[in-house]
Amino acid sequence: MKTNLKLQPTLKQTLHLSTSMKNHLEILNMSSEKIIDHIRQLADRNPFIEFNPNEDIHELLMNNISTAPVLKDELYFQLHTCNRKYDSAITSYIIESLDENGFFNIPIEQACNDLHVPEDKFIQNLNLIQTFEPCGVAAKNSIDSLYIQLSRNNQTPALKLLKNYQNELLNNDLSSICKQMNLSFDQVENILLEIRKCNPYPCNMYTTQKTQWILPDVEIKIEDGDIIIEPKEIGDVKYIKPQEKIIDPELKQYLNQAKFTIDSLNKRNKTLLVVANEIINKQKGYFLYSDELKPLTLKELAKSTSLSESTISRTVNSKYYLYQNQVYPFRSLFTSKTKEGTSRDSIQKALLYLIENEDPNAPLLDEEIVEQLKDLELFVSRRTISKYRKEMRILNSKQRKKAYNSHT
Repeated sequence: MKTNLKLQPTLKQTLHLSTSMKNHLEILNMSSEKIIDHIRQLADRNPFIEFNPNEDIHELLMNNISTAPVLKDELYFQLHTCNRKYDSAITSYIIESLDENGFFNIPIEQACNDLHVPEDKFIQNLNLIQTFEPCGVAAKNSIDSLYIQLSRNNQTPALKLLKNYQNELLNNDLSSICKQMNLSFDQVENILLEIRKCNPYPCNMYTTQKTQWILPDVEIKIEDGDIIIEPKEIGDVKYIKPQEKIIDPELKQYLNQAKFTIDSLNKRNKTLLVVANEIINKQKGYFLYSDELKPLTLKELAKSTSLSESTISRTVNSKYYLYQNQVYPFRSLFTSKTKEGTSRDSIQKALLYLIENEDPNAPLLDEEIVEQLKDLELFVSRRTISKYRKEMRILNSKQRKKAYNSHT
């Protein structure tokens, strides 16, 4: 059996980035906070760079602000120091999924599907997290949090009362509780006192996120019907020119580093202003008249600025603008079109409106949402609605109905 090998020459275009170009791109990709940290470190060791931050930034850098402990950090510390076996993937999923009250309210079935693990294994790890402090963390809700606290304190009568006589408690029907539990009024009052000692929201003393200072790169102002874009300077970065010719190799390296850094900063700021100006110009209706965001993608912006998509992506990455005393990411001004040509932003806002105003007893199916959006002249497929709903962390109709019923 013969095998004939034929060599066919092909042409392949590749881009080899020099070290200098890579460093330029790294600085372009940095947020203002990272730029400040980067320059401060350089200025500390490079004699040819001097950095004088603006007064407001200087105050921010110098002030040590005390904050409440971060709940997730506390839980991870307890997890890593406990002497019981656990599955790191499951426990991390649970901790990262806690809401602002420290509750884990994702259905067990959904969590097991997400992780591809059996239910008993997941519950075992969930029970472990529920043994951590504060007592009641990772409960389903405030009532479940009270169950956990009473169970840990061995308050069996209080636990029984809370589980079996919720309607009587809501109606303050203590005489009925006394009769059914065969207890005196004083005994029931003492049990209720134990319940009142518990905190239905034990995680409120913690924060759910680390305090993060975000420095805007530009400020957007509206003056006399015009949009004004003002760069927010981080401070004065100076190049200290040497008094005499540099011969020492190490000093030469510092000198080149100083020139390169300032050159890269100037290029970064120039590129950022070009891109910011183009984005805001395309979305001027949003700023001037509170219109919906127009569809805007990296590809479209690259075409109008003659920059590459990767450069646009790096430029807007971790960059923010200040508008009406609020700080927003530049990426929030990008929105894509659906296949039917409708703005993603418009659909998501309409989707949220429909669900907020739906009948709790008959939540809208994705197909019904599609039909109602058509009445608003918004055209989208059921699959897209499902995708957006998941991105927005909105439950499906069955889960929403269950959630509505649990709150009534």
